[in-house]
Amino acid sequence: PEEWTDEPLATLPTATFADLAQVRHHREVTVLDVRRVNEWRDGHLVGVLHIPLHDLLKRMDELPDGEIWVHCASGYRSSIASSLIAATGRRVVSINDTYATSAAKVGLPVETALAAS
Repeated sequence: PEEWTDEPLATLPTATFADLAQVRHHREVTVLDVRRVNEWRDGHLVGVLHIPLHDLLKRMDELPDGEIWVHCASGYRSSIASSLIAATGRRVVSINDTYATSAAKVGLPVETALAAS
């Protein structure tokens, strides 16, 4: 990776859904879900911003100021999205955790089975 850039390499903060649940008790953060639309319809965290990863570059202007916590289904897309967001100078945390087994289990409010629109 050092050969891919003239800039110093950086790292991104990572967290779990349990970390997100704790942080939400102490401060307001934006949560960005970068999963596909069909995944979103099957269930998502209440009150989060949804921008599928494949739309993120053209919708960056929709991201609010402040700290952004990014999640997907398992962490892979979250890391990509977090890297793109961090490149714009925003503070970002990548959630590296499994949505299906962890989000509701740690007490985060989940809305499920939305009708197709």
